[in-house]
Amino acid sequence: MGALQGWKLGWIGVGRMGTPLCRRLLDAGAEVTATDTDPARLASLSGEGLRPAVTAAALAQEAEIILSMVPNDAALLAATLGPGGLAEEIRPGQVFIDLSTVSPACSAQVAEAVAARGADYLRCPVSGSTSTAAAGALTLFASGPEQALDRCAPLLGVLGKETLRCGAGEEARTVKLMVNLVVALTPVVIGEALAFGGRLGLDWEGMVEALSRSVVASPLLAYKAAMLKARDWTPAADLDLIAKDLDLALAVGQREGAPMPLAALARQFAAAYQASGEGELDFFRLATWPERLLAPNRR
Repeated sequence: MGALQGWKLGWIGVGRMGTPLCRRLLDAGAEVTATDTDPARLASLSGEGLRPAVTAAALAQEAEIILSMVPNDAALLAATLGPGGLAEEIRPGQVFIDLSTVSPACSAQVAEAVAARGADYLRCPVSGSTSTAAAGALTLFASGPEQALDRCAPLLGVLGKETLRCGAGEEARTVKLMVNLVVALTPVVIGEALAFGGRLGLDWEGMVEALSRSVVASPLLAYKAAMLKARDWTPAADLDLIAKDLDLALAVGQREGAPMPLAALARQFAAAYQASGEGELDFFRLATWPERLLAPNRR
């Protein structure tokens, strides 16, 4: 019997990350009803037991716990506060878990609406890629009511390898943006190091291997080492996504008076690639930024 046998779940957003996570819930025995702005996305999962719903409000009529994985603030607000949104039907005893990367301000709006309906709200943005999502190896940053976190612990354990409890409010949102700042800066710094070594005659693949086996090695670099060596920019997380995350963090930093010159520089590099039509490539494409300065036509 699966770990979630008998659990009735709702899901909002079956995109690049939502699809593998829904599969994990289905494989764990949960009953999952889902909705998406593009109903065609539901088709592949329907054959695996997923039940489609027209709106987020419809999910709340059946599910005990509703989860969402959407791309940005606007999508989360539409799914919760818009017409047919979750706030129309969610009620006491239910839990809403959002796994998206959104701003603390947007999340606070959702929290107010969910609280007004007497339900619980968990902010659980995730750290990882599509492959780690499929493997159940995500890290979840969670904040919200402790009793709701305790209740949902078996569910979160199916979605990720560990859940870091961050507080009672929007703390998880800030932690996720903090982590993503380092994620976004990583290929920029690595790119500068690779360009330095390359100018001194080092082999590209050898340099990547050296970094991967040194004190600067990290899980992120381990995920991306093969991609870097092959210069294969098939996206796990694309440049458009990381640019969105940088915009969120920079807006919060500006409001709070936090100095963020390196994040601003990384955002400009991302903007240059977006302007050349490469926003859908993996964000580790940023590691080639020195080549753009030295030889703009090199790919």
